Amino acid sequence: MRDLQGALVIALQGVNLAASMVTLTTLKQYAPALAAAIRGWRLRQHTSRPIILTAKGEGVDLTIELPPNVGTQRILEQLAVLLDQPD
Repeated sequence: MRDLQGALVIALQGVNLAASMVTLTTLKQYAPALAAAIRGWRLRQHTSRPIILTAKGEGVDLTIELPPNVGTQRILEQLAVLLDQPD
């Protein structure tokens, strides 16, 4: 069993993510790809209301609204609070 201290739980409203626990190091490494995947997923959703992305962990409680036309750069800017933290 891996040590999950420092792990984050990331979830999208209404979506069950089986592999939702990540570390900050992993998030930093894959942030651009994750943001692009989230944008692509959001564009395929047929709802005009914002969908909520949350990240929770030790010292982290982030909530991001994803409007229908959210851009990859906007997602990265909102995740910056996590990406700027030391590993």
